[in-house]
Amino acid sequence: MVRAQTHEPSTAESVTETEPKEAREFLRYALFKVSNEWKRLPDKERAASKREFAAAVREISAELNVKTYSMTGIRGDADFMLWIRSDTLDGLHALGAKLNATHMGRFSDVPYSFLALTRPSPYVPRGRRPEEAGFEAAKYLFVYPFVKTREWYKLPQQWRTAMMKEHIAIGRKYPNVRINTGYSYGLDDQEHVVSFESDSATDFLDLVMDLRESEQSSYTFRDTPAFSCVLADIDAALNAVAG
Repeated sequence: MVRAQTHEPSTAESVTETEPKEAREFLRYALFKVSNEWKRLPDKERAASKREFAAAVREISAELNVKTYSMTGIRGDADFMLWIRSDTLDGLHALGAKLNATHMGRFSDVPYSFLALTRPSPYVPRGRRPEEAGFEAAKYLFVYPFVKTREWYKLPQQWRTAMMKEHIAIGRKYPNVRINTGYSYGLDDQEHVVSFESDSATDFLDLVMDLRESEQSSYTFRDTPAFSCVLADIDAALNAVAG
């Protein structure tokens, strides 16, 4: 049946015709713990092991966007973290396989790994993303998974939008803290992964305390575990593990 030429396009048609799809990126935050057995290996063997692992990270970094962080002395269950951006899941898979094949990889566990995908915020007009940051590096990175209560999704959209406007306004009080929001629905156990870049751990703590008092905070179901990471190139991160 031929449609009349005067018909109004559906919402899906309108989006397709007037709003080009925004490029998406997969995000992975992979936290590594190196075994004590590796730390007790002879110095020469450990040095060769570190060089091989670092070379693998650099090789992948030529294709993917990878930042490395040290966690030595900060948490007991992780030594360093890789923050990776990739256009495809295949890229993340290739990185994991390459690192597993190294000598150091065989002595390492990944106690935490969070997967997410970027997308425009449903609470900010198209073309504006004030709560999103680029993949720029600050001295510190703070990361945690995030899950809302089911009651949150039952609220009218305008109520949620109003509460998120308050949330965004609080964030703007701390211009030295940049937030990166990843969406994990169906991809991983959490709903979001959020990471904050800042040169000041104090500013980040104050921001989180202020957010606790916002109305939307009452609809938080889970926002742990939380990780504090120090920016370091891969050599420095591995040297910190070796002691």
